[in-house]
Amino acid sequence: MGTLGAFAFAVAFSPAQQAEDPNVLLEKRQATLPAWAEDSFRRVDAGYDGWRSEVLHDAAKPTLKKLVAALGDPSKPFPEHGIAADCAAFTALRPEKLSMAVDRRGMQVARAEAIPATDPHKDWAALAASLHSALGHGHAHPFVKFVNIQMDEHAFTGEALVHWSVDQEDGSQIQINATWITQWDATEDEAPVLRGIAVKDYEEVRTPRPLFREVTEHVAKDLPFWEREVLTGVDDYHQKMDRLIGQAFIGSQGLAVGDVNGDGRDDLYLCHQGGLPNRLLIHTADGTLRDASRESGLDFLESTRSALFLDLDNDGDQDFVASLGANLLVAYNGGRGQFGQFTPLNGIGFEDVYSLSAADADRDGDLDLYAVRYVANGIMGGVPTPYHNANNGASNLYWRNDGVGKWTLATEEVGLNGNNRKFSLASIWEDFDDDGDLDLYVANDFGDNNLFLNEGGRFRDVATERGAEDRAAGMGLSTADFDLDGDMDLLITNMFSSAGLRIAPQQQFQGEDHGEVAHEYVRHARGNTLLANDGKGNFTDVTESARIAIAGWSWGSKFVDFDNDGYADIYSPNGFLTGPVKDDL
Repeated sequence: MGTLGAFAFAVAFSPAQQAEDPNVLLEKRQATLPAWAEDSFRRVDAGYDGWRSEVLHDAAKPTLKKLVAALGDPSKPFPEHGIAADCAAFTALRPEKLSMAVDRRGMQVARAEAIPATDPHKDWAALAASLHSALGHGHAHPFVKFVNIQMDEHAFTGEALVHWSVDQEDGSQIQINATWITQWDATEDEAPVLRGIAVKDYEEVRTPRPLFREVTEHVAKDLPFWEREVLTGVDDYHQKMDRLIGQAFIGSQGLAVGDVNGDGRDDLYLCHQGGLPNRLLIHTADGTLRDASRESGLDFLESTRSALFLDLDNDGDQDFVASLGANLLVAYNGGRGQFGQFTPLNGIGFEDVYSLSAADADRDGDLDLYAVRYVANGIMGGVPTPYHNANNGASNLYWRNDGVGKWTLATEEVGLNGNNRKFSLASIWEDFDDDGDLDLYVANDFGDNNLFLNEGGRFRDVATERGAEDRAAGMGLSTADFDLDGDMDLLITNMFSSAGLRIAPQQQFQGEDHGEVAHEYVRHARGNTLLANDGKGNFTDVTESARIAIAGWSWGSKFVDFDNDGYADIYSPNGFLTGPVKDDL
């Protein structure tokens, strides 16, 4: 959501006129933009209102991209413009001494622990040769992203992430990851000229084969609706169906995984926007998916943002709960994937439930439900106020499970209504303080998160006093003992914005209020957060030392031990709108 959370757009039409042609009832109307929208479009140009950092960024990045492409691929030409004749590298682009950080099951990760400065290197062909030798044979895919810019009057320094990845002919893969400190002259016409490069950190990753294999086409080959319903963007359906069913330009539909028919294989449930049927896809013995949406009774047409498979009646099979707009629907499994005994859980108000989590919060032997919501009065209903720590969002809801088909809305009763007006997107249950009951953490967009400690069945928000507030753009949550010290740590998915890091420190940002809020916005743009638990529910931010902040416009990072070595790895999906630069989401 982030900065787009409350953006609205309007198009005005000139009044319809009676057509002169008797065969035409009305002349076609001419669409026009209101004045405020015209002004917004003009501000897409960073130079329109003087954002010098963005002008420099936009002018320098093409030069750096061409240079990185040429360094990784001998067939690529070096840039003819934008690089000074005496441009130099002040460190080796590939350090001579690398230490092996990971070496298991054929996967190797080598890093430079320190990169010493050397005499300026100006032989770019030799610098490129050292990288070519590391990348081996194959087409190198370059990637460049400026993550910070520090400006002087006639010069600037840009910190850039630089990657090259190569698929070798033998199936192995090589990737180089580096951070460069680039030095530029900025002439009067703001045409940057590269003066020098120093490597801040460097890493080489080698695998004997791809770590993952794309199997979507295989598993979905027998689903005739897959392309038109799944492999399309939100725009293909937004405002093209009855809006009363529930549509949103943001999308944010989730999925659920569980063995619904008891055959030992996990099945998949896809949530859709209103007007498209939700889909239950059964995992068959040959690895493909079979559509069982109608026979299961779960092919709802209402807008569904979240769903869970879980055993709600303790009979050993996977029941189902989904958020249908502002309310929940519980469906009990007959044992073989046919669902009946539908129990609606009516919420308060009409704001959509965005995601669900479940736990035995009251320790009575069954699973209770927690539902998070986002904007009060609907997606276009309100602007986060204040932006960096908003408290005008929709309230979240807690239902206590009191037996089959019996649910009690008990948010206020158990203390979860305190500090409950955030723009929430995710929640997770875990015993953070190791006292035998489950606590609740809630990730909020536009500000502080919540850590509700479970104190004998009642909850209290202690996020600030326990170092867990993480004031940022909270999107997703995952827990694991990443440092293997015996307690559960916390990964929080936030948005990373290089533009935000560049803009927020500038004096013109927020005008007179710059000094009071600039650091809040810089923190907001930092990216993902890793909080280490001391075993008693007190947290320390170890994001920078773990180097996990920068992961794009992230939504739902997850801890997963992909290589079965006992350590939790991190997978971080990212992206929002695809723009002209396809790798810059």
